[in-house]
Amino acid sequence: MANLWRLPRWEGRASAVRDLGPIIVLLALVPFIILYLDASIRTFILSVQEPPGMMVATWVSAIGYGLLDAAFAGILMTVGHFMGRPREKAAGRLGLFAVVVGGLSVQLLKRLFCRARPLTEVAGQFFTAFPCLGEGYRLISFPSGHAVTAFALAYVLSLAYPKGSFVFYLLASMVAFSRVYLASHFLSDVVAGAAVGLLAGWMVCQFAGSQLTNARR
Repeated sequence: MANLWRLPRWEGRASAVRDLGPIIVLLALVPFIILYLDASIRTFILSVQEPPGMMVATWVSAIGYGLLDAAFAGILMTVGHFMGRPREKAAGRLGLFAVVVGGLSVQLLKRLFCRARPLTEVAGQFFTAFPCLGEGYRLISFPSGHAVTAFALAYVLSLAYPKGSFVFYLLASMVAFSRVYLASHFLSDVVAGAAVGLLAGWMVCQFAGSQLTNARR
């Protein structure tokens, strides 16, 4: 039974391909959002921002902070290890890997795309200082790092605790929306970030050769 809990098996190629579906859809939407929605949504958000909403969005945004997500996954793994709970141990370990892979990937992508953030003079422009090294916060808008780490962790947790999937993805979506509301990102930034985060979670589970199906008990 211990081996069964440690690395539960994938249910097959069909399951893996099915999980890629939402990722492909999100990536396909990104160009459309960039061309037709980003500018108008940015204008609308700036017109409705209020101090109470900004305060709430700031707190919600913190849920997607990479170090916080990594710490949560690490604590879950540690608790599972010392309390003899294989599901928590496996979920924490894979969740931590997913956050790290997603976090590293998004930092590379940010510096390749060099997109100006919504409150800059050249808001929304890509490749503004390619290869965007040493430019600081203002030119690393795409994709959203908070969305990446939030969705990477949500993917793994939803496999470990299927009944909580709605809550995990709702929290990740709230993080993504908060980044748009704070005018830290465009809508396309967080949609792309969600796709990258889901892909990071998928890749980690694929590489591990396991799925958390058997750990749902």
